[in-house]
Amino acid sequence: MSRILFLNGSAHGHINPTLPVVKELVHRGHTVIYFSTVEFKEKIEAAGAEFVDYGEKVYEFFQSYKPAGTHPFFTLIDFMLKMDRVVVPIVLEWLSAKEIDFIVHDAMFGAGNIIAKKLNLPAICSCTSFAMNKLPLPLNMLEPGFHPQLDLLYRDLKDARLEWGFEKLDITDIFFKKEDANLVFTSRCFQPNAAGFDESFKFVGPSIAPRADIFDFPPEEIEKGTVIYISMGTINNGCIDFYLKCIEAFKESKYKIIMSVGNKADIGQLGEIPHNFIVRKHVPQLEVLKKTDVFISHGGLNSVSEALYYGVPVIAIPQANDQPMVARQLVNLGAGLYLDMANVTAELLRDTVSEMVSDCSYKKNSRDLGKSFIQAGGYMAAAEYIIGKGTINNR
Repeated sequence: MSRILFLNGSAHGHINPTLPVVKELVHRGHTVIYFSTVEFKEKIEAAGAEFVDYGEKVYEFFQSYKPAGTHPFFTLIDFMLKMDRVVVPIVLEWLSAKEIDFIVHDAMFGAGNIIAKKLNLPAICSCTSFAMNKLPLPLNMLEPGFHPQLDLLYRDLKDARLEWGFEKLDITDIFFKKEDANLVFTSRCFQPNAAGFDESFKFVGPSIAPRADIFDFPPEEIEKGTVIYISMGTINNGCIDFYLKCIEAFKESKYKIIMSVGNKADIGQLGEIPHNFIVRKHVPQLEVLKKTDVFISHGGLNSVSEALYYGVPVIAIPQANDQPMVARQLVNLGAGLYLDMANVTAELLRDTVSEMVSDCSYKKNSRDLGKSFIQAGGYMAAAEYIIGKGTINNR
């Protein structure tokens, strides 16, 4: 059996899809060692892996990181590169006294492609967002001198190349941690421009598995009527004004409203909760989605995928990162609607929900996408792919 090293970052959306895969690999007799941050220790160990903390240097980096400018793409690459430079020596030192057979690494964080090249180990890239095979800007915007922030990035890239002992290393090596084997947690049906991805990309759909989380939540309360579920994810969820608009929109409605507000919002600021609302910091999302008619979401790919898996159409209100892309794909495939947070009003929320409830095409298209997710195989197919590719490449 294989010893498999997982390298990842410190974000729920990047780690959660991998955990059912880890559990399945362990169940099949493989040993999994998983690098992340202590926030995810309990979850990772519950999946059966050996957890390894990146340690204080990574936490210090998170606390002290300040971008050199405001350009969104250059800032993302700058963050990824600087994190890679912190992580690489930590992992290499740990590996100096360990033996592993191959690496499964995140497509953005954890420097897995660098570690694999340094040690000449086979690797599989884990992509928990949409797969990408081209830069999200014109090539002329990467020419030296185009932008002061870019010039600083090239300076750091040169330093990294010297640190890691690579003659050639460019921005695409930081942004695309692509390997000969790439695991993508969506279906080809939901992937934008799917025809542009070759067979090195394995689309397995979302990683849906039962969860052991315990919640103070009355599931029997969502048996009646049309259910609207509202959740803005785990990062930018402290949006009290938005939650107040939801209350204003639906407090006198026929709908049953389930609203998950996260740890950053004070439920006390919402005032009196209407009788048709259930408001909690957290709810068992998969169980709720099974009984949901419309999901109002930030548009994170994991949350959207879980909704579509159960045939639930989505009203996406993107906040950051890949969420606008996910929202646009929902609209393109007729499985959702896209709202701009700056324009959201109680009336707009009411009208949008009414449109989605009354037009059965949203439900049909969501169910069709859900079928494509199920047929892709999920975490079981991901585990098979990892074992197959890792074993072949390690011969």
